[in-house]
Amino acid sequence: MSDRPLVLIIDDEHDFRAICAHVLDRGGYDTVTAENGETGLAKFTERKPALVVLDGNLPDLDGIEVCRRLRKLPGGEKVPVLMCTVRSAVVSIQNGLDAGVTDYVLKPFEMEDLIERVRSALEKAGR
Repeated sequence: MSDRPLVLIIDDEHDFRAICAHVLDRGGYDTVTAENGETGLAKFTERKPALVVLDGNLPDLDGIEVCRRLRKLPGGEKVPVLMCTVRSAVVSIQNGLDAGVTDYVLKPFEMEDLIERVRSALEKAGR
């Protein structure tokens, strides 16, 4: 078992999941990925990640609904959630915050920014 924090990446775009996983791995994190909200929620329950990177626009559930459901799972209330979305599809930030989103990252973004936001969110959560 690794001492590196585990990050769950929930995004329907394979290339985005692969790039994020690669960058986060190089940044000192282990990753697990899911291609939709339902699979992401199942992997959250199974793997207990330290942080979730969540796409705002998934094919089965929107990111806000995934976040709401995640917050109701055992341990889910304290896990930081970074919502990633394209600028043109930004949902109401207040809706996301009400659902428990920790921070927003607008696509496209610099991968170094993602690593910094992950580090900062985990630090603030005491993880």
